[in-house]
Amino acid sequence: MKDVLVLGCGCAGYYTALLCASKGLDVALVEKEALGGTGFRFGALPVKMLLDGIKDDPHMSFDELLEDYRGKMAELQKKLESDLKESGVSIVFGEGHFVGKDAFQVQDKVIKAKNIVIATGSRPVNISKVPYGNRILTHKEALAMERLPKDMLILGANVEGIEFATIFAHFGVKVTLVDMVDEILQGNDEDLRQPVIDGLKSLNVDFVTGIKVSEVDESQDGAVVMLETGEKLKAEKCLVCLSRLPNIPKGAADVGIEYDEVGIKVDHNFQTGVKNIYAVGDVNGMCLMGSAAINQGIAAALHILGRKDSLEDISYEGIPRAIFTIPEIAGAGLQEWELKEKGIKYKATRIDLAKTWRGISRRYKDGFVKVLTDKENKLQGIWMVGRDVSELVGMHGILLKEELCAHKILSSLFVHPSLSEALLDASLRLI
Repeated sequence: MKDVLVLGCGCAGYYTALLCASKGLDVALVEKEALGGTGFRFGALPVKMLLDGIKDDPHMSFDELLEDYRGKMAELQKKLESDLKESGVSIVFGEGHFVGKDAFQVQDKVIKAKNIVIATGSRPVNISKVPYGNRILTHKEALAMERLPKDMLILGANVEGIEFATIFAHFGVKVTLVDMVDEILQGNDEDLRQPVIDGLKSLNVDFVTGIKVSEVDESQDGAVVMLETGEKLKAEKCLVCLSRLPNIPKGAADVGIEYDEVGIKVDHNFQTGVKNIYAVGDVNGMCLMGSAAINQGIAAALHILGRKDSLEDISYEGIPRAIFTIPEIAGAGLQEWELKEKGIKYKATRIDLAKTWRGISRRYKDGFVKVLTDKENKLQGIWMVGRDVSELVGMHGILLKEELCAHKILSSLFVHPSLSEALLDASLRLI
């Protein structure tokens, strides 16, 4: 009997398996496809690789970008496999089902384990009359395209939709973004969103907002999207970037695992109602972000290991996040619209990256860092837009979680010269 069986090798499963195995537990991992899941193989990281290629060399052709991307993906697969095997994780490929609270069958093999961690992720909801894969695509098929279409409809002006729109529009594809809400990148302050919107408009991207989609279908020569107004939109391809559904393993209900259309029900330690079975990442529906999946995988592993430092009462409000567009948006904590909604009186100060010492040396033309504090001068949010700002956000979540005041930042040392000094400059204006 194994100590731990992990189902799925996306972000959550990888970190759970690696941490448990590195601490001496006997771990097996089941994956129905290639290692990596959505986060590493079909979603977040691959899209960023493509965007990085464009940012590093804007004149690169699409074929050159694909070649570079495939090389990086091959390296990624090798890393995932070597990391797991070097830690002693047994990898089993195939799709299976629960045959008991401590047993999971893959083909003709039954794997028994003291603890089972479900990390099977999520999938796009199917809103089309036909299966995805031909004219109507999910992110998985979009990443596998070898030829660019002349035009494309993207349903969902969210993070995923905007990032894909940036890639395809850069290479001359006529992109139309469609969303039922009025705002592009809803949930972000206007000063953060507008530079990205302006960038998309400069790439000839059109926006159809505030209108619901009633039907998605294929025609002989493309994809057809029917709007509630009766208007039809047509393009060679349609990429669906909308809601997602949890991938519930077969037999889960039979062993007493409770779930609904959102995901598997878990407690603060990510245990299901069956105490030796955990559910982490997208499959529990708590927060569909790779960073949250990693966090939950680590938390479940720590709990299995009996560590007192297991993570409890995790809140995903104001967690660090980034949108890898051109320019990028990144930050942590609350934004101005949220502070207004909560009735919190606040101060905002903004520093242009072009005016930092490092920004001058790197010839930055635009972008800024914005710091938000309450009336007691406690940090409420740190947000920014500009080139590579995703690299500046990493530890800002800790600053906000500790509810530090601006003067604490002033007593800290920053690397000089660096873009991170924008936070220092902003804090000087808040005292």
